[in-house]
Order: sequence, then structure tokens, then C-alpha cells
Amino acid sequence: MFGSISSSPVPPLSPTSPDPPQTRGSSQNLFPSSPPPCWVTQALAVSERGSETGRVPCVKILAPDWNTIRILGVCAGMGPVLLSPWGISIDRDGNVLVADWADQGHRIVLYPSRGVGQPIITEGLSSPRGLTILPEGHLAVSDSMHHCVKIFRYKNNQD
Repeated sequence: MFGSISSSPVPPLSPTSPDPPQTRGSSQNLFPSSPPPCWVTQALAVSERGSETGRVPCVKILAPDWNTIRILGVCAGMGPVLLSPWGISIDRDGNVLVADWADQGHRIVLYPSRGVGQPIITEGLSSPRGLTILPEGHLAVSDSMHHCVKIFRYKNNQD
């Protein structure tokens, strides 16, 4: 298993939290709309859609100690600038995949663990909301306007 197929425990937000949640240790319960952490890196990805908060839309990658280690989607030099990121998943290589509602069309963007991000799916989607990584280089994307889940190949070679 890898990516966001299964949940694994994550450390508490803070050992001195005044009111710790009853479900501490389960990313599924602490963050119901966030994917579980990557099994290999234990990194967790969270999205800020920005419009309702007044902040710039982005995806933040958090280390197991909850420190931000990467911010994706805000600098054109590092890949596409995100307009409205929804679904997020991290594969076993540390690549981050994001479902984004961009001005130029809805798309799936891959931000590699090293290097510049790029859109990998730009056609056939209408309101992609969630995504998860499947075995053998496949990606399942929920398409809310088409009321379906679409399967794409995003990697040619899987270790």
C-alpha cells in the first residue's frame, strides 16, 4: 500500500494542546477532508482554496512534526499556480497530485518531489473534487459535474 489509499497514525498537533480531540492519532478523524499521510515519507498534504479565507490558494506539505516543508501552487517558476485546489494525494515517490479548478480548465497537476510541476490531465474533467492513487500508476479522480469516478494512468513505470 502507498499514497492515500489507507490511513496511518499521525502525531498529535501539540503535546500541550489544551483540548486534544478524542480521536488523536487518526488523520482521518482529525482532518476529515484531508488525505492520509504518505506511507513512505509520512508527509501530509493540505489545501487552502484561498477564496473564502482571503489567502492565496496553495497546497502545503507538512512533515510528521506538523512543520510546513513545501508550499505548492504559488510560484509560476515551480509549476502551475493553483486557482482552487481540491483533491490531493502523495505517491510513494513523494510526488504530489492536485485536482485544481483553473481559469484555463479543470486539471490534475503533478508536482514532483524534485523539479517543476506540470499539468498531467487537462481534458475530460468537469469539477474534479477528489483523487487517490491506485496501484500500477493509475489515478482515480472524482468528477462532481459528471457524477462519476474516472481512472487515468499517470505513471508509465511503477516500481
